[in-house]
Amino acid sequence: MTRGWTKPIENSIEGLVHGMMHFDGVEFDLRLSTDDELFLFHDNHLSNAQMESIGGSKWTEDRSSEDLRELGINSFQELLENQDFTREWTERAKIACVELKMPHPKSKHVGSVNPRKREKHARKMARIADSMIQDIGPERNNIVLMSFKRRFRHVCSRSNVSWPVAQLQPAIPEIGGKRMKRILTLPSFMWLSLAFHLKHQKLVGAPILPCALEYLDGMTRHLTLGRTMGLSGYTGRRLNRLRKGYPVFVWPTQFRVESAISDLGLTGMTDQTSPELVTLPNGGARWTRWGTQPLDPERTSLLQNAESENHVALIQEAARETTPWPELTDIERRNFLSNWRKKWMWDRDIDELVMDSSPTTMPWEVSRLLGHRGSGNDTL
Repeated sequence: MTRGWTKPIENSIEGLVHGMMHFDGVEFDLRLSTDDELFLFHDNHLSNAQMESIGGSKWTEDRSSEDLRELGINSFQELLENQDFTREWTERAKIACVELKMPHPKSKHVGSVNPRKREKHARKMARIADSMIQDIGPERNNIVLMSFKRRFRHVCSRSNVSWPVAQLQPAIPEIGGKRMKRILTLPSFMWLSLAFHLKHQKLVGAPILPCALEYLDGMTRHLTLGRTMGLSGYTGRRLNRLRKGYPVFVWPTQFRVESAISDLGLTGMTDQTSPELVTLPNGGARWTRWGTQPLDPERTSLLQNAESENHVALIQEAARETTPWPELTDIERRNFLSNWRKKWMWDRDIDELVMDSSPTTMPWEVSRLLGHRGSGNDTL
C-alpha cells in the first residue's frame, strides 16, 4: 500500500479524485460565487488564513470567482473537466452525492432570513448544477443532489432539475458555530424519528435517505420519538425490516462503525480515506469498494479472518483478482443482487433490480462506501 500518504484538502480536485478511485464514490459540497460560478467549498466563511491573504468579507458567497481561485479553491467546472474523476463516475458505476450549500444570513451579497430570497438563491444553484451535470451525462442512479435547505425538493422541482434529489436529515441551519447548530437542530432531531424520515422520503420519491449517524449510534439514538434504531442486534434488524432495502446513506461513518454499516447493507460516508488504513477495529482487513468491486463470500471471509500482518498483501491481491462491477457478466451481477436482496430483505423484485443495473450503474439499494468531501473532513 501507499506509504507516507498525505491527505488532500477536502473538496479539492485531488481529494475528490482520490475518493472516486479508492471508494465507491464521493460526497462533496458546492457554493455559489457572486458571479454565479459553483465552487467546491464546505464552510459558509473563509478561514482565518484565507482572510489574512485576501481581506474583505469572510462570507464565501460574498466572493467572486477570481477571489476564490486566488485562494486555491477549485471550481465545479474544473472537477467536471478532470477525466480521472468523470471516467469513474460515468463508466465505472461510481456515485456522486452533491450537496448544495446555502449562504449564511449575514452574507452581504445573498444573505437573508427571508424564505423567498433564500429559495431564489437555491433555485439558481440548482439550475446551474443541473445544466453542468447534464453536459457530463452520468447515469441517473449515479448521482443525487442533496441539501439541508428546507423544502429542497420543492426548490428543485421549480427549477426543473432532472436529477434525483434528497433532503439531508436532520435539517441543520447555516447560522452559529458547531455547538449552536447542534442546539438549534435538537428539536427537529427529537420530534422527527428515523422511521418518520424513512416513510416521508419514500413517499416523496427521494432515491435515498441521507441520515446522520446520531440516529443509529450512541445515546443520541434514544432521544428521538418512536422506536429506537441501531447498527447491531435487534435494533439493526428492526431497521432493515422497516426500510426493506430503501437506501440509507449514513454520515459521517466513523471508522469504528464501518463494519456495522457494511453488515447491515447501508451506505457509509467516511472521513478515513487513507490507503495506509488497512485494519478495521474488529481486526479484519479493510475493503473500501463494497459495491463497485464486490467480494465473494470466500474472499470476504479471508479478509475478515486474516492476521493483521497479512492485510496489505491480501488487499492488494483482492484488488488485482476481484472483478469490478463494470466487468462482471450479466449473470454474475444478477447473482450478487440476488444474494444481497435475500441477505438484507430488499423489497424490490430481482428482475427490477437487474433492470436497474448495467456495467455503468447499479440499483440504489446496493451498499457502498463513499469518501466524505472526497478525501475526508479537514478538521478531524
